Amino acid sequence: MNITFHFELNSYVRKDGTKNVMLRITQNKKLKRESTGISVLERDWNPEKEEVRRTDKQAAQKNSVLKAKKLEFEQAYMKTTIAGRISTPHELLKKVKKQILGDSFFNFAYAHIAELDSAASRAGQTSVIKKLKDYLKQEDLRFGEIDHVFLNRYRQHLVKLGNGANTIQSNFSKLRGIYNEAVESGQFQPESGNPFDMIRLKKQRSSRVKLSKEEIEILYKHEVREGINAFHAKNIFLFSFYMQGVRFADVIQITWAQISNDRFFYVARKTGKGRSILLHKRAAEILDYYRIPGQKPTDYVFPLLKGKTPDRYTQDEWFKITSRLNSIVTKNLKKIATNAGLKPFSMHVARHSFAEIARQESRDVYAVSEALDHSSVSVTENYFAAAERAENDAFAKLVYGTDEEK
Repeated sequence: MNITFHFELNSYVRKDGTKNVMLRITQNKKLKRESTGISVLERDWNPEKEEVRRTDKQAAQKNSVLKAKKLEFEQAYMKTTIAGRISTPHELLKKVKKQILGDSFFNFAYAHIAELDSAASRAGQTSVIKKLKDYLKQEDLRFGEIDHVFLNRYRQHLVKLGNGANTIQSNFSKLRGIYNEAVESGQFQPESGNPFDMIRLKKQRSSRVKLSKEEIEILYKHEVREGINAFHAKNIFLFSFYMQGVRFADVIQITWAQISNDRFFYVARKTGKGRSILLHKRAAEILDYYRIPGQKPTDYVFPLLKGKTPDRYTQDEWFKITSRLNSIVTKNLKKIATNAGLKPFSMHVARHSFAEIARQESRDVYAVSEALDHSSVSVTENYFAAAERAENDAFAKLVYGTDEEK
């Protein structure tokens, strides 16, 4: 089965007026085309000799590259023929791509993601990889294809999609982490440095939505019909706020075993750190509403997960369940905001609001406001974990005031 290799111009005209030179691989009327990375003006291309004319100032260099690429494919084909294997154009293209450009970035990425401990991290990185695959129209991506030009074009694509600077920075950070892991593990060795080092992305300080003490008071006094989703959403939000910004996933999984006398005990699922927090009067009022005779210590305080337990699901399935509930709660909070005359806010705003009010009341900018920011959340957890119980109780009273003031 003879196979032929020929160069031809792509029909697509680039913005600079040039066309890409394609290598056409044909066997039994089956063909595949692969870009050589070389582009020329049509007038500078000799279709009979399949080479760049001398009228192109870089003709010698471009023709050398074309000859080298053709030779690589011919040699790869000869090796498979000698070994008694038959290579189709598609198989040959994959083989040469792997030899020249390394293994599949996507295959490595999915294997890397599967090893991550956190379901949230797996979901976040999977989303980033899916976005990149969509950009490439589900085509594979070799490590060697990731260069400064590729990354810059992808960055421009994300801008056109409407992604903000922080979203783009986050996407590139995750991609870079996977790329670096491949390099460190010996899976791939770049010839001319790390291409991510040549991409400069600045993270902008975002203006987070926060509710003031006055707005929290409006929300607290706003009446919502008992028993409906909006009612539970309001209670979950306020409980999170009054209990120092406890994250949503931790709030909805609170069981009665975690409530003892005037304290709330829990281990943050994101950081694995234990907390013991003095119950705020209004948080205790919320708990009293949900307290009914015959409850078991293992029963959830809030009813959103009623009938569901993590042991029946995989970690990823459980994460999807809690994420979906977060969306439902946020949807209801936005309805409440409209009815109460407040700006739209999500569940996580309870954490932002606590951070800002704590900063204002305690005047400890670095330990409270900055510590509760996502970029330094570990500082926040360490700050509270290191404090003695009495010190943390005093801190809570400083932020919220005493019961008598309520």
